[in-house]
Amino acid sequence: MEYYELYEVLKDHFDSGKNIVEIENLNLTIESVPFESNVSDLLHGSKNLDCPKHHQPLEINENAYLVYHQHSVDIKDSDIECNKNFEYYILKRADVEMTKGCIIFFHGLNEKKWDKYLPWAHELAQRTHKAVILFPIAFHMDRAEAIWSDRHHMLEIVKFRKSKYPENTHFSYVNAAISSRLEAHPQRMFWSGLQTYSDIIELVKEIREGKIKSIFSDARLDLFGYSIGSFLSMIIKMADPQGFFTQSKVFCFCGGMTIDRMFPISKYIMDSQATIKMQSVFTELLSSDFKFDNRLKHYQDDDLHPQESWFKKMLRYNYFQNEREKRIKEIQSQIKAYVLEKDSVAPPMEALNTLQGGYRNINVEVEIKDFPFDYSHMVPFPLTYKNKTEVTEAFQHFVKSASDFYAQ
Repeated sequence: MEYYELYEVLKDHFDSGKNIVEIENLNLTIESVPFESNVSDLLHGSKNLDCPKHHQPLEINENAYLVYHQHSVDIKDSDIECNKNFEYYILKRADVEMTKGCIIFFHGLNEKKWDKYLPWAHELAQRTHKAVILFPIAFHMDRAEAIWSDRHHMLEIVKFRKSKYPENTHFSYVNAAISSRLEAHPQRMFWSGLQTYSDIIELVKEIREGKIKSIFSDARLDLFGYSIGSFLSMIIKMADPQGFFTQSKVFCFCGGMTIDRMFPISKYIMDSQATIKMQSVFTELLSSDFKFDNRLKHYQDDDLHPQESWFKKMLRYNYFQNEREKRIKEIQSQIKAYVLEKDSVAPPMEALNTLQGGYRNINVEVEIKDFPFDYSHMVPFPLTYKNKTEVTEAFQHFVKSASDFYAQ
């Protein structure tokens, strides 16, 4: 079956409304599992913003939030109900009742649908015999407000951003919501990441307590990250909360670099105004030791929050380089990156710089590929009939690289 054919079959069966779907000719089951995020107090708009660990009063500086007077993007994070109650998906081989391992799979920035990832997850499940858990990052997929994908409403935001920022580029109705929200408060990158990080800890606890019927309670946990999902996977691995991920392997696809060495300016990801604002704010925060954001400063304190503070060490390449490279060296055999030569969003050289270190003295494998067809960071495997054989071969090479790594 060619890649585009596999994609169509999986897409037709996905999100059917059933708890479990079996696709017999693909030897696959897809299970949807409801999840409740219990850490929404972390988010803007919550009435209780104190650190639960230290019982320290921490206030949000409301002046640090840009308000557009556009309800669809001004909505407070804690008021977004779909971000608190949502579903994640487990894909596994139908001939395996319970798996001895699972891969927690993170998507890219500004994603609203799982469709493009279904062939990846399917093939990983077939080859590794592990369960693949498609887990949505906060404010993405089903955790995103429906209006953020509404063309009519988002074109109004595009019109607003065009008039407000005449010099802005790469604006579109697809990236209007995330561009507005991250420009309004770039620190959302941390708070949404921290919510997801906290959700994953709860997910792992459920696995360990035997509450996930298709996965053994002592299953080995691995991580897969695509694009910004690699950034999150690396932080989880380096932080290793409660020792859950000590044995985990991390596979970074089109990622693996610090966030300042990614270039997400795209009609599909973020517009230029939002990207520049995000990078400049994080530079200012790092250079001032978070002087202008006391709440974030608390969570980035190495002594108070040693796990959560790995976030700041992955923000900019030239900050905390020694600490970051020391940690990556400790786990070097458990990380692999697979990057694409013509990827302008996540350049391969930057994966080398971050994962192998400035002096190339860290032994992390970074596999660089160039496919013989037109591809991009957003669409590494085009759904075209024209290059169907080449695309399928490239896809099979990619999943074999990941599966072999997890099997080592």
